Amino acid sequence: MYDLVVVGAGPAGGATAIVARRLGLKVLVIDRFKPPREKPCGGGLTPRTWKMLDRMGIEYYWYGECKEVRVKVADIRYTHRGEPIRVTRRPEFDKALLEQSGAEFVVDKVLGVEGNKVVGERGIYEGSIIVGADGANSAVAKSLGEPPPGPKTHAIAFMSIAEGDLGDMCLIDFDFAHEETGGVGYAWAFTLGDKGVDVGIGVGWGPWRDLKEALAKWAESLGLKIGPVMGHPLSLGSLRTLGRRNVLLAGEAAGFVDASTGEGIYYAIATGALAAQAAYVALKVRGNPGEATAVYKELARPYVEEIKRSRMISRLLGAFGYNKRFARLVGPSLVRLYKMLTSGEATYSPLLIKPKMLR
Repeated sequence: MYDLVVVGAGPAGGATAIVARRLGLKVLVIDRFKPPREKPCGGGLTPRTWKMLDRMGIEYYWYGECKEVRVKVADIRYTHRGEPIRVTRRPEFDKALLEQSGAEFVVDKVLGVEGNKVVGERGIYEGSIIVGADGANSAVAKSLGEPPPGPKTHAIAFMSIAEGDLGDMCLIDFDFAHEETGGVGYAWAFTLGDKGVDVGIGVGWGPWRDLKEALAKWAESLGLKIGPVMGHPLSLGSLRTLGRRNVLLAGEAAGFVDASTGEGIYYAIATGALAAQAAYVALKVRGNPGEATAVYKELARPYVEEIKRSRMISRLLGAFGYNKRFARLVGPSLVRLYKMLTSGEATYSPLLIKPKMLR
């Protein structure tokens, strides 16, 4: 019997395992594949993300730095220079977190959760507390009665690692995504130094579609040679339950993704760490694993509010479709806000309590 069984070896699962092990808990991590394994992801570590990792003493890899971010929306171009976005690769990033945790690891496909048991294809694993950190298609979330991803709750994104070089520049282009798909979203290109460029395109608030051709066109327009393409759903800030009694959901398994920017690694690390703390309190302080969800909900409350507000903004933008007049009106204010968000200088709260920021 383990104190904690963590399903998923991504950023949320890795952070959960690291913090839980530091607190002295006996931890098992389960994933279908052992890192390093490929995962579709933009790989951007915003300043608030890498600062959090640094302060937690978590070592990680990154291969490029976006020292200049160019944004294009409604034919207007914005250039942001400041603290860089560090760009990582998920195979190496996830492997680093798992190794630092020192947790036991098992390769298995999880089918579901029954009480304190995680049921896999190869075995059954018992834990006083279970954390589902298994992403958008979470088997743990489905065991709690949550529906699978769909167009009303998730966007669709495609990404690839392309050959080429953008120096220390990164691109975010809303216009390209709309022109190619008719939807609301953006195309990105994040430098990976001498490892190439992480390119992708995603759209939300509409039917899912195959974006492979659009992604190839985007890479070609930048003079890049596209590699293998991966597609994946991405939560539109659609929060699921955070858990039930001794079963918790962290990261995207719970819907912790900024619906407006698509940022997920920050919330994965943060909620993974909080899930571990909740497990410790329930087990070692309260002496009752069934209290884990109640503790976790209280700890995660600020992040829940953030995600709800991001979804509100994203829905507002989606409702207007791609109205250039509207985009030009709110674009400068949103770019300023996102700069403050990713640096950790502000949260979405000013949108509700300080409307003058949008002027």
